[in-house]
Amino acid sequence: MNLAYRLILPAALAALPTPLSAQAVPGGALPAPEAIVARYVEAIGGRAAVERFPARRERGHLEIAAQGLTLSWETVSEGGRIATRSELPGFGTIRSGFDGTVAWAMNPASGPMILDSTAAWQARQAADPLAALHPDRYVAAMRTVEESDFGGARCYRVHVTTPWGEGFDEFFDVGTGLLQGFVRQQASPQGDIEVTSEITEYRTVAGVRLPRVTRARMMGMEMVNTVDSTEVGAVPDSLLALPPEIRALRPGGPPPGE
Repeated sequence: MNLAYRLILPAALAALPTPLSAQAVPGGALPAPEAIVARYVEAIGGRAAVERFPARRERGHLEIAAQGLTLSWETVSEGGRIATRSELPGFGTIRSGFDGTVAWAMNPASGPMILDSTAAWQARQAADPLAALHPDRYVAAMRTVEESDFGGARCYRVHVTTPWGEGFDEFFDVGTGLLQGFVRQQASPQGDIEVTSEITEYRTVAGVRLPRVTRARMMGMEMVNTVDSTEVGAVPDSLLALPPEIRALRPGGPPPGE
């Protein structure tokens, strides 16, 4: 499930031991959500490929056609840590990340901030490359709601409830088993913002299929996020460490000498 989230809107503001079939059972009953998610894991490359998913650096761009804006971004991630940096013309640099403990964000309008509550949990989930294999970390309950159309495909709609009280819908393609998109409230300093995301193209990285192009709608705007390049390999710790501005906000401030 979650491997898609971290690539969607990267700077604009993603245990199953035995694969099961997600085909509807006789009588027209909907498949169990656990079966749908297990099939999804197989569709993106299988449990073994996800477990050895490597560190990587990705670059891409986000287009907001209605405003004539294109935002470039770069993301580095490794072992449950992530850091994103983007440039918005006329606005400046936007940064965000999760270092394994602290979720944070910085931009010229709001300055540096440490995220908490739902925003922090969403950042933790987005950074975790093994989230799809460990629903116990992020899912309190799931239920298959219906079979319906979403993003031009016939999908199973699965409603997810998280341990921190969030609820959202994921849509899995009936034919391919892949995640077709989701509708979720994105936590932000301005409040929760509903985001509808449709994955329109996948690509394969180190044996795992990930979204390459995602179309999202929020606050009456449509934006298209595209991954332009991916480099697999070790990421310097310096790129994933907390920025000094964020360390200064932690209780007790930065260590002496910083």
